[in-house]
Amino acid sequence: VLSVSAFGSCNRHKSSTNIDDISIADVTTVPVAQNKIPADMGQSVTVNDTTFTLNSVISPENITENGQRYVFFDVTIKNNTDTTYSLSTLNNFYIILNGSTNVYSDVRTQLYAMQNFKDDAYFSDPFDIPAQSEFKGIVGGFLIDQNTTDFSVGFFPTKDTPTAKGDVIMIDVKSDSIVTPDASLLK
Repeated sequence: VLSVSAFGSCNRHKSSTNIDDISIADVTTVPVAQNKIPADMGQSVTVNDTTFTLNSVISPENITENGQRYVFFDVTIKNNTDTTYSLSTLNNFYIILNGSTNVYSDVRTQLYAMQNFKDDAYFSDPFDIPAQSEFKGIVGGFLIDQNTTDFSVGFFPTKDTPTAKGDVIMIDVKSDSIVTPDASLLK
């Protein structure tokens, strides 16, 4: 039988509680990606007071020793509320491979971007979305196999509630729409 012991700062008596006697508060499960909103690259979609556009997918000619390439997103995000909020690649974006495998942000790609992209072009996590204004820039990144041809990008328009992930904007990306970074973006 597992026991949990507690010591009070004012009480010198030891108490013991059986693990079977501990109750956990009612935990509400938040639905994730329950409402999928399809969009095309370059199309602006408004969900949850946020207008999102995936302008392009950028992949430098950088291949890791494991045969993976770096992928970044050129995005426009408009905040239609009166509150500035922060978003992050790890919480708000993901890539779906073959319709079933999720790929999340990789810190190595952010380090690469901070060294190679201009400071006014790339924004590391977290990045602010100003109230009643628009954010434009490159965010990410992700590592995917260099032979990956098609994938989908998911964006959660969470506003100022990071767990509000019921809605997800989904954009299909074909290999011929992935571009190398323009020289004006690089240091």
